[in-house]
Amino acid sequence: MDDLTFPVAAFALLGIERILYSYIYHFAPKFKESVRKGRFGSTLTAEPLYWKVAMKLGTYIKVIQVSVITCDLLFRCSLTNPLFSWKTELIFLIGITLVCFGQFLNYSVFRALGAIGVYYGYELGYPVDTVTCFPYNTKISDPQYWGVVIFIWGLYIAMGASSFLIPIMETIWYVSSMKLLENPRGKVLMDFVTAKSV
Repeated sequence: MDDLTFPVAAFALLGIERILYSYIYHFAPKFKESVRKGRFGSTLTAEPLYWKVAMKLGTYIKVIQVSVITCDLLFRCSLTNPLFSWKTELIFLIGITLVCFGQFLNYSVFRALGAIGVYYGYELGYPVDTVTCFPYNTKISDPQYWGVVIFIWGLYIAMGASSFLIPIMETIWYVSSMKLLENPRGKVLMDFVTAKSV
């Protein structure tokens, strides 16, 4: 049973981000009400801009995400030294290329939308312009989310990790967000869940 403790905990912890953003996406008025009532803490209640609350919560969640990845790489995975052979050097270069490309996609999304657009400003009622610049002029759907997934896979490849459990989990969570949790398709599911909880 101990062998399942970390994977189960990691999957749950990594899912906090996706569940929160799904909540904001589908239930923006309820999110705003939760902020006003102090459900996310009294310091966030004082913030008049709801997208900034989402951004602050996103920062806290990134700490959880980075902690899970760091624990996995340091304590669960064995890592190979990329300097021992040309084969590992090539794998390291592939990983670093993916890391850079993933970060480039993330940077491009922030540059195109600004923090207000990235953190659900439109859903929360703020004016956010529709953009057609890179990366939204490519065939990459949800470029920020793909950027995160590519970055994490690249990190594990570059480090020569012995396990890809966390990249697989992150891929599952992010694809779930793109296709269901933060997608109009998810509205049916969300309506069902809220109807059952009432």
